[in-house]
Amino acid sequence: MKWTKYVIPFFIVYIIQLWSVEFLSLSAIRPDFCVLLVLYWSVRDGRFSGTIAGFIIGLLTDLSGTGSFFGLSPMVYSITGYAGGYLNGLYTKLSPVYFTLSWIGILCLQFLLSSLVIFQDLLISDLPLFWFKWIASASYTLGFAGILQVIFPIHRLS
Repeated sequence: MKWTKYVIPFFIVYIIQLWSVEFLSLSAIRPDFCVLLVLYWSVRDGRFSGTIAGFIIGLLTDLSGTGSFFGLSPMVYSITGYAGGYLNGLYTKLSPVYFTLSWIGILCLQFLLSSLVIFQDLLISDLPLFWFKWIASASYTLGFAGILQVIFPIHRLS
C-alpha cells in the first residue's frame, strides 16, 4: 500500500475544503468534502483503514482551525469511516438501492452527530430550526456526493 494514494488525494480535497468554505457557506451550513473522502476510503479499504483515516483527517482538520469544536471532527469522521467500512464488498450482495441508502444513512448520521454538538443551543430553544439546520447541512454535502457519484460511483470501489 503506497502512502501517496492517501496523501495526495487528502491534500487535494483538503485544499478544496479550505478554499470552498468562503464561497460555498450559507450561514453556518457548509459542505464537507473530507467526510466524502473518508467514506470513499472506508468503502474501498474496510473498517480499520476508514477509522484510522477518519481520525487522522479529523485531527488535521481540527488542528488547522477549520473545525468549530476541537475533537468533534476526529470523532464523527472515525464513526463514518467505521460505519462505511461495513459497505466494503457489499455492493454485489446487497441491492443497489440498499447500498445507496446505506451510505446516505451513514452521511446523515454523521451530520446528525455534528449538528447535535454544533447546534446544541437550537436543540433546546428552537427544535424545528435545529432539524432544518441538520437536514440542510446533510443535504448540502449529499448534493455534492450525488455529483461525485456521476463522475466516480462509490459502488465501483466495493
